Amino acid sequence: MEPFEMNFKIYLEADDIGQSRIHTSTAFLKNRMENSRNRYLHGAAYDDESDLDAFTLRFYAEKQLREEACASPQEALDFVMDLAQILEDVAAAHSFLDLEGEFSWKFRGEDKRYEFRSEGGSDWCDFVEG
Repeated sequence: MEPFEMNFKIYLEADDIGQSRIHTSTAFLKNRMENSRNRYLHGAAYDDESDLDAFTLRFYAEKQLREEACASPQEALDFVMDLAQILEDVAAAHSFLDLEGEFSWKFRGEDKRYEFRSEGGSDWCDFVEG
């Protein structure tokens, strides 16, 4: 079996938004991650530093994983596209927020790193391989 490594860090931020938008945005990301068909997106650590009284959204999700023997080669191969789709969905559904972060993937001799960003007012996510 082959080793598999992945990690991601996702940051959501917005100012001057209603409390319902704060709750909806964080729930949307959590729901998409935890209900993904890709097991490698499940179980992220979430940190919600939002201030409902100040109408400020600050939400973080991250995960790092290393398997000496990859438990699911197909899901490992699909990891990059599955995460990118979730990020695109967040940007489209919640275009009022800033979305940014990074993720990386190592499998079968490939080592890929990406940074991503979607500024408030944009309904798409820009990915840069680096």
